[in-house]
Amino acid sequence: MKKILFSLLGVLSIILVPSASAFAATTADVAVTATPTFIAMTNSEAAWAMGVVAASTSYWWTAAGTAPAPEPFEADDMKSTITNTGSVAEDIDMHVHNFTSAGVGWTLHATVVGENIVVLSAGVTGCTNEAGMLDFVDTTGQKLKDNLAAAGTIKWCMLLKTGTFTDGLEKSTTVTLTASAH
Repeated sequence: MKKILFSLLGVLSIILVPSASAFAATTADVAVTATPTFIAMTNSEAAWAMGVVAASTSYWWTAAGTAPAPEPFEADDMKSTITNTGSVAEDIDMHVHNFTSAGVGWTLHATVVGENIVVLSAGVTGCTNEAGMLDFVDTTGQKLKDNLAAAGTIKWCMLLKTGTFTDGLEKSTTVTLTASAH
């Protein structure tokens, strides 16, 4: 009986070993996904139409048209919203050109107004106060927001301080926001 049992086990092992390998996988799949670095943003406001401005006066581009209060600047005070619509964290830079006109343009200065000289500043939510705002003097970009998360937003405002004028012609400039990968 033992002999038959050992013979039967031997035959079964020969039969079962090849059939077990038939159930082993001969291929394997690996799913590969990738998100490209995509830099994009939107800004909720496209213009600041100020109308007639007076000499030696400050004008706020805020939700209420007045200085943000209380300090530091709060989201409810800000006029515009920048949204990171890209796939990675972004740095938002801003630059401005001097104001142009058919007559005499206005030159940007960092801190002092004067004859045909103005100060244009920008601030974001959390900015400590007016002194903490960015002042623009030429087309060199300055960092308005560092490391804005993908799908993140930041609210911002501007302040124009006028000097004196030598003509009454309309002036204009362009504020350019630029997103780059953080």
